[in-house]
Amino acid sequence: MGFGGGEHVAAQAEANPDVGYLACEVFVEGVAKCLTAVEEKGLSNVRFWTEDARQLIDRLPDSCLDRVFILFPDPWPKKKHHKRRIIQPDFLDSLARIMKPGAHLRFATDVRSYADEALQKILAHGQFDWLAEKADDWRRPPTDHVRTRYESKNLGDIAPVFYEFSLKSS
Repeated sequence: MGFGGGEHVAAQAEANPDVGYLACEVFVEGVAKCLTAVEEKGLSNVRFWTEDARQLIDRLPDSCLDRVFILFPDPWPKKKHHKRRIIQPDFLDSLARIMKPGAHLRFATDVRSYADEALQKILAHGQFDWLAEKADDWRRPPTDHVRTRYESKNLGDIAPVFYEFSLKSS
């Protein structure tokens, strides 16, 4: 969701050709960049949604996704705009509906206030188990993570954190 320039989407799709990817991004430049990478790599397992990801989620059937990536979403840094951050209880309800039991959610950010808030909201939601067993589990990028152009800019106020969750079985 919100794939930026699409580096991560293209790399995941290339590494996992038997897996289908739904890539959501509203910015035309990012979509164009990702489409170029998909075409250059000859990938046929990526589908695009160029509107708000929440609109797509509302249309998806229950228990249909194995993984969800939310990498470096807009942090809406001003306190009065925090309500616009994508990690909200109603959004988590929607994710829990479309994810299969045991499906994984990865959330990454380099903004301390968002990292703290997202972790608190996801844990409070009750449908997700945090998979971290030690600090390095969230301080180090997962082995399949692809560093994106945005991430390389180091615009946040902390080193990136990578939270991995699993949807609880009903």
